[in-house]
Amino acid sequence: MTLRGALPALFALVLLMAAPGVAVRAAAQTTPPPEWKSSVTASVQVAPPPILLTTTRDLYFGNVSPGQVVSVPARPVYPVGTWAAGARFSNLRKTVTYGIRFTLPSQLTSGTSTIPVSWAGTQYGWLCVWNTTSGTAGVCAVQDASFSPASYTGTNLVVDLPNNTPQNNVFAADVYIGGQLTVPAGTLKPGTYSAPITITVAVIG
Repeated sequence: MTLRGALPALFALVLLMAAPGVAVRAAAQTTPPPEWKSSVTASVQVAPPPILLTTTRDLYFGNVSPGQVVSVPARPVYPVGTWAAGARFSNLRKTVTYGIRFTLPSQLTSGTSTIPVSWAGTQYGWLCVWNTTSGTAGVCAVQDASFSPASYTGTNLVVDLPNNTPQNNVFAADVYIGGQLTVPAGTLKPGTYSAPITITVAVIG
């Protein structure tokens, strides 16, 4: 074989020897690099609309005498000269669950003088709920419940709103509180005896 004839064959051999390396580099370039992924959640909590509160009246036991027992129910008809306490909570929404609790005094006071008062009994609590979009105040079409205020000083009285349409349903709740006053016998200091009643409404769900 002449030198001129040997050159093309030698060149072909070099190409054949180089081809496997080229293939390896091409394969390496197409392999994706390793990846690590983590998933997180985006969230937001929308606060319910604020509750609007109106105090409608205070509890009044009227004029009393020593040894007298006066019971004022939450619902009318009231004994002459007496009436139950009332508070209205409005702007309640059906997608929110509300609970009501009470802070109740054990006695009414005037200076150092006291008169015991009791809140135990379903005749002393009344919850009246209506739809302000389509209902009427005082017509308890949504929830009409008697309850014992003494039973809800540590637990919640739940306002039971229906989950119906339309979406703009808005509700109001009237809460009425009565009680029983037991006036001690004997000499009683004259004057006005009083103590605070606290009604708390909170979002519980």
